[in-house]
Amino acid sequence: MAETGSAYYRFERLNLDSADGQRHYRLDIGIPRTSPPATGYPVMYLLDGNNVMAELQEDWLGELHAGTPPLLVMIGYDIDGTYDGEQRTRDYTGTTCDAFLRLLDKTIKSDVQARYSVDLARQTLWGHSFGGLFVLYALLQAPEAFQTWVAASASLWYQPITYDNGMALDAFPTGTVPTVRLVKGEREGKPPIARFDGGSPQRRKEMSAVPADAHRLLAEHLATLPRTQASYQVFSGRNHGQMFTTALHLGLRRAAGLPEQP
Repeated sequence: MAETGSAYYRFERLNLDSADGQRHYRLDIGIPRTSPPATGYPVMYLLDGNNVMAELQEDWLGELHAGTPPLLVMIGYDIDGTYDGEQRTRDYTGTTCDAFLRLLDKTIKSDVQARYSVDLARQTLWGHSFGGLFVLYALLQAPEAFQTWVAASASLWYQPITYDNGMALDAFPTGTVPTVRLVKGEREGKPPIARFDGGSPQRRKEMSAVPADAHRLLAEHLATLPRTQASYQVFSGRNHGQMFTTALHLGLRRAAGLPEQP
């Protein structure tokens, strides 16, 4: 779409490197072709930005003008394709995702806020699969960073999100009012654990122990916390790959202040 153009959005591209200079990121920025509100555009940060850019549809962007169209920040890698499995695994999972969270919260957001008029009270983080897992991790580690969190098909089987996860999750910090949306496809399930356990019996045990309804249980727990809105939905007939498109569409509409379904 950056090449063909859109009647509703124009696109700019920014490049940046990790703090150690070893990783190279590409930000595709979608700017509505309307003036920002007095408070600034809502802003939506989307992981797996290369694939998001490939999946955007013109009619979706047109729908957003029925609400307040958000500034879109698609965070990808400086590659030719849509996915880099090694880089996204490092950035979105395990102990190394702390560095990516710092890059997102301190560098990427600061660059965006310096260049564009954005509403700091309407910031959304969206991710699918490992990206969805990262959304939930970021929610627990930096709940003040965004107001809306959309975790699609989060890979909880890979890195279980416990209720405390390093913090006493009886409540989020005062001043945070998170809205958390977890979605999943009816035809999704755990992949073969042996492909991801690294040959570790302990890792295999931990991954196998994650319940099939972990997403629902987590959403229900989050919903009990003060000032927190959390919900979970299963989409009939959808598999893991199909949920990327489904969740992208509903996330865009939610960021614009519209009902998820047109």
